[in-house]
Amino acid sequence: MDRYEAYIGKSWQEHGLAQVLVVRRRGNSSADAGFFLVDVWCLGVKDAFADTDLLESELEDYIAERLPEATREPIHPTCAKKLIEGAVAYAERFGFAPHRDFRKARRVLSGIDAALCPTDFTFGRDGRPCFVRGPHDSEERLERVLAILEARCGEDGYDFVDDSEEDDDILAVRQDLIAWLDDEADEVPKFYHLSGLVTALQICPHPVSPTKLIDALWGKDGATWSSDAELQDFLSLLMTYWNYVCELVQAHVEPDASPHDQAIDVWQEDFPGESVVPFAAAMVEWAGGFMRATELWPEAWGDALRRPDLAEHWEVIRWWAEFVGTGNKDRIADAAEGNPPRTIGASVAALIRALRTQPPAGPR
Repeated sequence: MDRYEAYIGKSWQEHGLAQVLVVRRRGNSSADAGFFLVDVWCLGVKDAFADTDLLESELEDYIAERLPEATREPIHPTCAKKLIEGAVAYAERFGFAPHRDFRKARRVLSGIDAALCPTDFTFGRDGRPCFVRGPHDSEERLERVLAILEARCGEDGYDFVDDSEEDDDILAVRQDLIAWLDDEADEVPKFYHLSGLVTALQICPHPVSPTKLIDALWGKDGATWSSDAELQDFLSLLMTYWNYVCELVQAHVEPDASPHDQAIDVWQEDFPGESVVPFAAAMVEWAGGFMRATELWPEAWGDALRRPDLAEHWEVIRWWAEFVGTGNKDRIADAAEGNPPRTIGASVAALIRALRTQPPAGPR
C-alpha cells in the first residue's frame, strides 16, 4: 500500500507563505513527490511541480535538497492536503487560479483524505485577503492583483503589504556576507563568486540543497567555526541571501516580467567612480561562480549544458568566466554590439526562461 509523509517550511504562518512537500512511497521501492508553494493569505498555490518514479533509496537526499532539515517540520499528510486545497479554494473566490502545474502535482495527493485532518486552517490575514508584494514584484503585477482584489472585495475589503522596501535589509545582508568572506583565507571564494553559485543553483533543473554551498566555499574539510552560534549566523545570512536571489530569478518567469529585470546581483552603482574595472572584475568573479556550479554538480543540469538552443548563452557566460588572458574581452565587446546584442544579462535571462521549471530548495 502507498504510504504518505509531508513536510512544511517553518514559520509559514508568520509570513503567510508555506512550502509544502508531500511524498507518496509505493510498495515497489519507488516514490512520487509533489511540491507546493502556498500563499495562504491571498493567491493560493503560486508554484507547483511533481517528480515521479523516484528511487526510495534516494528519497532522503531528495527531501533534504528541496526542504533542508533545519528549515522544515513534519505535517500530517491529511493536513497538508487540507491546507493546499483550502488555499486554492480561498484564492479562487477572488479570481486567482492556482499555478499551471498544480493539476499535475496534485495527483500525489489523490490517495489522501483531507477530511481526516482535525486542524482548522484559516486563510487570509485577520479574516481578509492580504497581498504581500515582494521585493521584485513589478508595478504591472501589483496593479493587476490589486485591481482584481478591488473588483471582488471593494476598495476597503482587502489588505496590501509592500515588502519591496526590504532592499535596505538585503543590502545589510550582502555587506555582512562580503565582510565575512573577505576575512576568510585567500583561497576561500569571495562574495561575487558565491552570488554566481547561488544564482546557478536557482536555475539548474534538478535542485541542489543550499547547504552544499558550505562545501563549495570551504572544501570538504569545512570551515572552522568558533561555535555553533557562529555557524548558525552564517547559515542565516546565506539563506536570506538565497531567498533574495530566488526573487531576482523568479522575476524573469513571471507572466508580466519586465525586460529591465536583472538576475545578476552585480550592480554598477556598487562601484562608484569613473573606472569600470571594479565592476568588470565583479562580473568576472560572478560568472566564475556560475560556471563552477556546473562543474561541482553536473548531474543537476541534466542535458542543459548540451542543448544546442542554449549553446550561445553558455558561450557568453563562459567568456566572462574565462576573461583573463584569453582574448575574451574582445569577444564580449563584439557580441554586445551585435544585432541582436548578446550580453551576459540577456544570456542568464534566457537560461532562466528555458530551465527554471520549478522552485529551488530552501525556505523563503
